[in-house]
Amino acid sequence: MIGLVVSTRLPAQSNVPVVNTLFWKISGNGLTQPSYLFGSNHLICKKDAEGLISDLVKQAIKSVDEVCFEVDLSNSAQMVIAQKYNDMVNDVKLNQLLTTKEMDTVNNYYQKHPEIGVPKEALNTLKPALFNSIISVALLPCPNEISNMEDAILTLGKENDKKLTGISTYKEQAGFMDSIPYEEQAKGLMAKIRLLNNLTEENNGYLKTLKLYIGQDAVKLDSVLRSGTSDRFAKIIGEERNKLWMPRFKQKLQTQSLFIAVGFAHLFGSEGLINLFIKNGYTVEGIKN
Repeated sequence: MIGLVVSTRLPAQSNVPVVNTLFWKISGNGLTQPSYLFGSNHLICKKDAEGLISDLVKQAIKSVDEVCFEVDLSNSAQMVIAQKYNDMVNDVKLNQLLTTKEMDTVNNYYQKHPEIGVPKEALNTLKPALFNSIISVALLPCPNEISNMEDAILTLGKENDKKLTGISTYKEQAGFMDSIPYEEQAKGLMAKIRLLNNLTEENNGYLKTLKLYIGQDAVKLDSVLRSGTSDRFAKIIGEERNKLWMPRFKQKLQTQSLFIAVGFAHLFGSEGLINLFIKNGYTVEGIKN
């Protein structure tokens, strides 16, 4: 048994987590062995990521057949292939979406921050939402220790000789990103750069969210996600992918136990994975990590 389960079976249609944890046990519905769901974070300081990998998480990974991420992170060839999906389709360029003054702002920010690591020639073709994500590293207080939860979990999976997979593909993920109009992505990029150019402890919303994440305050995290994301954007990046993934998880669970590690924003809400597992007949219980 993995640790102490601190919640009873959550009711169907449960929109808000009732347990402050990022770590959930999946059982019932004919499963002969428990599976686990972990809300990961794609951008976090290394020491904080390591701190969230408790003995309970290690035991869970050791007990399952497969560790499943959003995409297969163990295949280096796939990582190379992924790069071709980074650019905007139909030959769209960033300087077509922004004014000359806005492009100057982008270029000035890029020149001041060589740690971004994006080739200069790629700036004009890279999907704005992806560039937005890349420059988010400036929001963290650990510029030389940037990491993510997936790396820590991937390492444990390899150490325990687990099958490592992804529930989606880079091409599919890119398709969801392309479904958000590039004009809207470009506006979001400019908003992020303006924030970074005037960053203070008070307006660093990501750092506040990160503190909630590190503290595993799922209830407040859910509230922040609801208040900070438009319904349409949340539907595209979260709900639609969750609906696509759920049948795939069900199929996998018929033959093997899983440790599922996906972004924490995918877990909560009426169309979050916790509730979707419940709707599909599984018992989902929070584990105090």
